Amino acid sequence: MEKWHDAQTITFWLVIACSVMFLLVFTIIRVAYVGFKRIVQAGIDESNMKLDHQKKLLETSILAQEKERVRIAADLHDALIGKLITIQLKHQLAKDPEEIDDMLQESISEARRISHDLSPPLIEHKSLGELIETVTDPWQKSIRIAFHQDIRQEDTVTPMIKIHFLRIVQELITNIYKHAQADQIDIHLRCTPKWITLLIRDNGRGFDPEAIKKGLGMYNIELRMQHIGGTYRIKPARSKGVSSILALESKTESVL
Repeated sequence: MEKWHDAQTITFWLVIACSVMFLLVFTIIRVAYVGFKRIVQAGIDESNMKLDHQKKLLETSILAQEKERVRIAADLHDALIGKLITIQLKHQLAKDPEEIDDMLQESISEARRISHDLSPPLIEHKSLGELIETVTDPWQKSIRIAFHQDIRQEDTVTPMIKIHFLRIVQELITNIYKHAQADQIDIHLRCTPKWITLLIRDNGRGFDPEAIKKGLGMYNIELRMQHIGGTYRIKPARSKGVSSILALESKTESVL
């Protein structure tokens, strides 16, 4: 009998073959398990990151509301109540009526400004472009602002969208004026049947988006865009400065 017909030889090679098959199957199962575990862990990590981010946005919303309350309270106390007390004292001392009238007019103007900050008047009847102009006009004394519009359709711009875009414009202009050392801001608004986009670009010193730490203002902007279903992106300009881009699908319905 030839050697390969020997029972021991056949058994030996069968054991070798089974061992190889076992190792191969074990390796495949092991690799699949490790890969599946990594995918599951990546999903868990991503979910945790999203949860942490949502918590941060919620904290930002609460802080932003509290900050706004403090600002309004300060405006009422310093700008309005102080003037009214002065008027009262002057009236008790029988001061010049014309001076009192002037101070009353100033108080009315301050009250109107605070009311405007809380809710812009006629927001349902004014276009988004007109409302942005009312926000940018007072800044023209401090920084040059060029506002450009490309309005092809604006029927889908709801009052809620207008409010959020206005607050974001106010936040960005304030940040640019305080921190960017810029002397020029360009604002481009475009409304089409499909998209509402707003580009705000300055010529300031700029920053590295990867290195900057998000502050309350940045989270507040992101929260507002998330609330109306839009996106917000910030990037350095080609030469200097920063560009902020807001984009919202025109058919997106905002949540009240």
